[in-house]
Amino acid sequence: MTINSRTDARAQQRRLARRGTRTAVLTVALPSAATLGVFTAAAAAVQHDHTHPSAPSAADARPDGARTAPPSPGPAAVAAARADRTGPRGDLPEPPGLPTPPERPHYLLPVAARGLSAVFGQAGTHWSVRHTGIDFPVPSGTPVRAATDGTVTTRWSSAYGYLAVVTDRDGTSTWYGHLRSFRVRKGQVRAGDVIAYSGSSGNSTGPHLHFEVRPDGGAPVDPLPWLLAHGLDPR
Repeated sequence: MTINSRTDARAQQRRLARRGTRTAVLTVALPSAATLGVFTAAAAAVQHDHTHPSAPSAADARPDGARTAPPSPGPAAVAAARADRTGPRGDLPEPPGLPTPPERPHYLLPVAARGLSAVFGQAGTHWSVRHTGIDFPVPSGTPVRAATDGTVTTRWSSAYGYLAVVTDRDGTSTWYGHLRSFRVRKGQVRAGDVIAYSGSSGNSTGPHLHFEVRPDGGAPVDPLPWLLAHGLDPR
């Protein structure tokens, strides 16, 4: 073989080697490009989903193309939700009830001290007729209370001195005589209200309270049975 023949053979081998290398590179590169294309398409789809929300469904769409607002809850649902928020919680104890105040008495003794110095119908030189009430021997200035609810009026009497009269709704009048002064001269009072102070005014021999009961504003009756009938004992 001549020198030129050997040179041509080597050149041919180099060309074949370069051709094989290009084929191998293309064989590896082509699948990689295809794979990159798949990833690129997927990324573009995701980006499209984020930037372009899906179109409304036929049920949500209106003929004019506007979205339909979700339906509002009905009155029953609103009331039930409010009851759930404001109703009592089962895990909290109920507050204790307030004690019932005692019932106010409607009849009371006219003075706090018990004991009588004169009774109804008693005869004596101090009275032109028999005694028309009962006497409580209390010091001057003792608070005198209304024995019933009613309307109070006051006046001066030569026999009773300073006199207070309380007329109940049923017409019964209670009289309080020989007073030193008045605390309530007229108006509405309740049983137990202080209306005056005891004394010895009028036809009196010493400080005491003269007490009478007159049903329907008529003649006086014995106050003792009347007081006892209302659960009060002045003796």
